[in-house]
Amino acid sequence: MKNMKEEFILSEIWYLTISGAFQRANVYKEGITEKEKEDFKRNLRECITEIAEDYENEVVIEDTVHLTNIYKIMKISHNCLNNGSLNFGISQKLLNLYLKYLWCLGKIPAPPHFPVDRTIQEKLGMKVEPWTRMNDESDYMKVIQKARDFLNINKEHKNIAKLELALFRKEK
Repeated sequence: MKNMKEEFILSEIWYLTISGAFQRANVYKEGITEKEKEDFKRNLRECITEIAEDYENEVVIEDTVHLTNIYKIMKISHNCLNNGSLNFGISQKLLNLYLKYLWCLGKIPAPPHFPVDRTIQEKLGMKVEPWTRMNDESDYMKVIQKARDFLNINKEHKNIAKLELALFRKEK
């Protein structure tokens, strides 16, 4: 029974991850069938869950490793996608959101980054760069660095994952 419960929760997390990353992103070409979308999402889920395994036992994942993992997601191509593959912004949102959910469930240690989107940029007092249009890590890492700078000043939170969770909560 435990495996059924865990699989259910992981399926729900995957659904929330896809919904969060694909909202407003216009990733699919017009006229694409549900089967094509499901094939792509199945490949994407396999890749992301495999990547997530590396985060289970690691206390610290370096930025370079995390960025490499985001680029791995970008390399997944499919003819159902508008640009043939996902851009950096959508890929980071997928990985970071999935890792955030796993962390909140106690399945992994705190992830090295958080999902970068409009809300977190606003909460950090930044000029908003649309995350759905990020093509590389430059704007993304500015947000991560701003969070780290904030964390150095305000020691209330132990890492940027906890900081993002606290800032996200204040939105509600």
